[in-house]
Amino acid sequence: MRSLAVASRGVSRPSPHALAYTGLVISTFGWAAAFIAGKVVLAEMTPLATAAWRYALASLLLLPFAARQTVWPLPSQTLGPLAAMVLCGGVLYPWLFLVALRHTSATNTALLIALNPALTLLLSPLVGERVYRRAPGGIVVALLGAAPVITGGDFARVADLGKHIGDLIAVVAALCWAAFNLASRRVVGHFTASFVNCAVYGLGGIALFFLAWSEHPWVQLANASSAALLGLVVMAVLSSIIAGQFFLFGVRTVGVNRTVVFVYLVPVLTAVLSVTLLGEPFAIAQALGGAAVLFGVYYTTSAK
Repeated sequence: MRSLAVASRGVSRPSPHALAYTGLVISTFGWAAAFIAGKVVLAEMTPLATAAWRYALASLLLLPFAARQTVWPLPSQTLGPLAAMVLCGGVLYPWLFLVALRHTSATNTALLIALNPALTLLLSPLVGERVYRRAPGGIVVALLGAAPVITGGDFARVADLGKHIGDLIAVVAALCWAAFNLASRRVVGHFTASFVNCAVYGLGGIALFFLAWSEHPWVQLANASSAALLGLVVMAVLSSIIAGQFFLFGVRTVGVNRTVVFVYLVPVLTAVLSVTLLGEPFAIAQALGGAAVLFGVYYTTSAK
């Protein structure tokens, strides 16, 4: 027995940091997978119906964990921010994300939504957060990088952006995600991640079903192919639940500055997956613009 105990002590276990980084890699693939799976689903379903079913499935899977970890009644100071999270992250962002994905490439959508960290920092004074000195420069670089992504390198298209509405909607989606981040700072200290996510997905899903009622989401789901159904499962399980939980574990273990860097890998992975799986083109101007976006948001949010 003693020899077995000695042997068990000799077996090295992964450190919390190693587990956190492994989880963040999985999160990165999960978020990138949402852009690819979304393209597959949107070939057969509308953005509203897709968002509604994605969040309905995610909330149902989280409900058993959320139900046993909540404390009632909810603190009154969290009701306003939680409502903002539901509106921005449970209704507007998933809806706008899928509308943008329907009207532009998965790569463009991923690159433009990657503006979210810089936009979060830009708006952070609204909740009493300090903006560091390097932030404005990084934000300018990121926004300038968005221009060739939107125009495809042809800046004459700026005068005719109405035909490229998907790119603009992606920027608005990034703003909604930033608002969600700011509201979450008043909420996450009071509840578990399972409860917060279940509330956002559940209430947001109900609102999305009402908005999609005239589009007959039940009929769309019944007529969806196996590929579209698999895409919905990937978006709900891998992109909404698993990626979100691993991301929070990373923040708690290695800190937000190291964790948020992994978000910048999402557009890169999305571009690779889009080219290899969807056959989407990727112009040099868009590559350079995307690099500027990634550098700008990294430079902005990595300030000590």
